[in-house]
Amino acid sequence: MLHGALTQLVTGVLLVGVNEGLDNEVNNVKIGVKLLVLIAILVLVWRGRRRASIGNGVFAAIGALTALNVGVAVFWT
Repeated sequence: MLHGALTQLVTGVLLVGVNEGLDNEVNNVKIGVKLLVLIAILVLVWRGRRRASIGNGVFAAIGALTALNVGVAVFWT
């Protein structure tokens, strides 16, 4: 999960950078919301790294936040 979240971060930064470099309009509010959701995911994953297993609630929260991030990307125009 950690590698997936970090991949989201790196690819998101690269995509925004490329679009800004090509003078395409970027919705900064949408990018900010996605970044905040991703930071919440990273915090939950990072805190759970040291434990042998994480609780069902934390696991469900990570999944829900990931689905929210995908939903923001797909449905927010």
